[in-house]
Amino acid sequence: MHWTFDLFRFFFRRKILGHGIPLLASVKLTYRCNLSCRPCPFHRRSSEENASMSRPQAIRALEELDRRGCRFVVFEGGEPLLWKDGAFDFRDLVSVAKGHFLRVAATTNGTIPLDAPVDVLWVSVDGLRDTHNRLRSGSFDRLWSNLEAAQHPNIIVHFTLNRENWRDLQGLLERLEALPSVRGLTVQLFYPYGRGEEDLSLAPAERKRALEEVIRLKERGYPIFNSAGRLRSMIDNRWACRDSILANVDPDGTITQGCYARKRGDTRCGDCGFTPVAEASGALDLMPGAIVAGWQTFLRR
Repeated sequence: MHWTFDLFRFFFRRKILGHGIPLLASVKLTYRCNLSCRPCPFHRRSSEENASMSRPQAIRALEELDRRGCRFVVFEGGEPLLWKDGAFDFRDLVSVAKGHFLRVAATTNGTIPLDAPVDVLWVSVDGLRDTHNRLRSGSFDRLWSNLEAAQHPNIIVHFTLNRENWRDLQGLLERLEALPSVRGLTVQLFYPYGRGEEDLSLAPAERKRALEEVIRLKERGYPIFNSAGRLRSMIDNRWACRDSILANVDPDGTITQGCYARKRGDTRCGDCGFTPVAEASGALDLMPGAIVAGWQTFLRR
């Protein structure tokens, strides 16, 4: 299989030859968004001069990520599905990206029809209707209607645990069972950037209860793709972070390698909630659960 050889080559270069190449890139195309969500610091930057990439910037960034050896790209925002530069829109950019990377993904707020031609489409849902509406600009009905109508073959719901919503997780998973368009769910934890967003951080004891609840629901058979081992490791954040496995692109075209929060907000490792980095770090260390989690999210069809 093509992806098997591709990833073998990546791990050979990284583990055997010692090349510090990134596996996964977060490409923040724009800060602009049609919502103003309480936990998000990025829409607050939408009026900045370089709040959205131009077409040349975006293409140069993708070419540079490919040159550096990156294999997976996730487009983010703001709202990436709204991105365009003249007549060149998000669908056109995805077509370019597919010529460079093993898998191309995007994270959306779900208020736009879910027909983006990416390999993996994450839809952010942060609770049942009332909770989600409080946190995310009253958008629940629109996103749920789009999930019901979706024909995309690989939709994953993304749930960011915070002090207001973590108790909604089981109820949401039960509701998602009625949606054949949704293949599963991933979680991460709210991270306080300190850039004007509301601080919805979980206190340490509540963080522990929330993560233990996620593990319990996973063990009951709900399709949660995070690995139980990495979830447990995030209770006190004493896991080995291999953050050089991550590349970050901001809307001004700047590319950095390492921690997702660095240069985007305050960096406090003890508050880390970035489960994708924990999973990727575990996969790099050849932890079976993390490897399975990566396969379920990016490679399984």
